[in-house]
Amino acid sequence: MIRLRYPQYIGLLFLLVTASPLAAQFRVAPYVQYPRTNAISVFWFTDTDRSGTIECREAETDKLIGRGETKPVRVTALAYTPWEAQRFFAGDPPAPPYRHRANIVGLSPGKSYKYKVVQGDATFEGSFKSAPDGDTPVRFAVYADCETEPESTGTPTMWPDPKDPQRRRPYLLDQTNGYALNIDMMRRRKPDFIVIAGDIVETGGEQRDWDEFWKHNTNPDPARSLAASAPILPVLGNHDYYAGSHGGPWHQAYGGADPVLRYRAYFLVPDNKSEHASHRGRYYRFDYGPVTLIAIDSNNGQPHRSQRDTNFGLKEKGEGGDRDAPDFNPGSPQHRWLVDQLVDARRKAKFVFVAFHHTPYSSGPHGRPPGEGRGYDTLSSVPTQVLTATFMEHRVDAVFGGHDEMLERSEIRDDKTGHVMHVYDVGIGGDGLRAPTPGVLNSRRKFLAHFDSPERWKDGQLVSGGKHYGHVEVNVVQEADRWKAVLTPVYALPVFDPDRKRLTGYRRMAYDDVVTLTYQAGSKP
Repeated sequence: MIRLRYPQYIGLLFLLVTASPLAAQFRVAPYVQYPRTNAISVFWFTDTDRSGTIECREAETDKLIGRGETKPVRVTALAYTPWEAQRFFAGDPPAPPYRHRANIVGLSPGKSYKYKVVQGDATFEGSFKSAPDGDTPVRFAVYADCETEPESTGTPTMWPDPKDPQRRRPYLLDQTNGYALNIDMMRRRKPDFIVIAGDIVETGGEQRDWDEFWKHNTNPDPARSLAASAPILPVLGNHDYYAGSHGGPWHQAYGGADPVLRYRAYFLVPDNKSEHASHRGRYYRFDYGPVTLIAIDSNNGQPHRSQRDTNFGLKEKGEGGDRDAPDFNPGSPQHRWLVDQLVDARRKAKFVFVAFHHTPYSSGPHGRPPGEGRGYDTLSSVPTQVLTATFMEHRVDAVFGGHDEMLERSEIRDDKTGHVMHVYDVGIGGDGLRAPTPGVLNSRRKFLAHFDSPERWKDGQLVSGGKHYGHVEVNVVQEADRWKAVLTPVYALPVFDPDRKRLTGYRRMAYDDVVTLTYQAGSKP
């Protein structure tokens, strides 16, 4: 059965410049969201209010599950801002689009399905898996800090040399191509879902940046679309709160409700049932077979501008409600919710993972303590260390974050119980590729790509090592009565022709820091 929903907030997506019928009918091609054991949702966007149809069938038997016709609704929440309209569209930007949302229900747990969307004279055929209700192998990928924007095209990040801190070279690719390789690398591995630990776009209030994000993650050709089959689980980062106003410094620009409403329009996540309506969608719990993922909003520790605050630009309470980002510190509603979820998850899941943007332990600039002036940081990740005791008490297996745009792994060990929690900065999605910050000491660090994966060159070609765009792939499998979660940091190594003037492809490489977690049947979690 397919149930169609017509929610209040509808998104605006990138118009692909191509002559294909698919691109002409879709502003963004269909993509899947929030897989459940008996349901999943499919979104797509169009320029017109013409209805589309969708049908779903079992992949193995071709049995019809349901079909339906959409009633698209236009929304203004994702319209281009006035300054975008003037600067980039000569005052005449594209109108806000129409969103089509179909909830496919009546599914069986852990089964493969195919779906077909017909929009005008275009047909899009995709596939997905429903969430399993029990123990089954799982594969997912996690990264952060793609920070998409059109300006990334033609803009390679500066690439510090580990052997000479004063030497900064342009990276081998621009940021657009780097992120594209990362997306392609994930797509080829057919993950069950994707986790993005914040800073999804460069500026949450700038529509062009969201256009760029969906340009990468969806495609009119289903064979080239990651999000057509792999649901994205988002996490809010500080960039996703930025308004994008040109009236002042971009890092000081916070525009009330607008950026978060854009985020909400694109993503469907489990309801946290917060009494504060604007906090729904900002943090959530997602169960998938033997895995539980808990996503937190770490963007606004309170009191404002205190040692507990990760963002000196966001106030405790905003005029528009949605600017009122939830506190994460002990005693806050979000923290009480977190504890309740961890208690329940440890009873049910083999492995418990937590994702939020501000990596607690870091060798980068945000590893400096909160404050203003030299040696301090107004966007510090240090305050989130307050969550470590809660995570260790409930035996969280791994924490995924970003913010400092490095690949770094830290370990927290409880000598009494022997429990080890791994803390990752996976901020290598598509932006910075930073070096560690002089004077910032992370005593918990176990691996940092900058130092621990040296570049190896041969005949003018980089053949391994170095800082590159990538992600951590997590594979959860069963061996006899034991379950394993294998966490592998991977990167896309660009491959060039002999004169290094043209990209010919990439090689999927793994950093030498694979972590294996185990769960023994009958053992105490």
